[in-house]
Amino acid sequence: MTKKALTQFTLLITLIAISAGAANAQARRKVTLEASVPFEFIVGNRVFPAGTYTFEMATGLPKASEQAGVLIVRNHERNLYTAVSTGIIADGNAHVAPKLVFLRNGDHVFLSKVWRQGNLAGLSVPNVSGGEMQDWQESQVLTLDAVAIGTI
Repeated sequence: MTKKALTQFTLLITLIAISAGAANAQARRKVTLEASVPFEFIVGNRVFPAGTYTFEMATGLPKASEQAGVLIVRNHERNLYTAVSTGIIADGNAHVAPKLVFLRNGDHVFLSKVWRQGNLAGLSVPNVSGGEMQDWQESQVLTLDAVAIGTI
């Protein structure tokens, strides 16, 4: 193979690799939900006041075969932000609309799950302040509708 042909072959392989990477990045594009939360809530170790928030699935749409994701919670008016590592939870039915699930235990409300419409898997947010959420007795489930923005 001549030097010119080798250079052209290398360029072609590089372009194919870049195209494949761009296609994979497009498939894993972040998903953002927006919701008005009418109560104070906790994500990770941070307390957020009532307000309008964006909830970004930074690692893209979760798949049931995956084990972890990243959720970014933002309030632009008050300049609040947190990012947490999440688990992935599967549901037997695709969700009709984006949903946020909170658990109230006593005086505290914790963000528990984030679901995007049409998806069988969602993000499960860990609770850092006292045990597994499933073990809580007398906890109340609060579900809020969200709006998908900038989705695939």
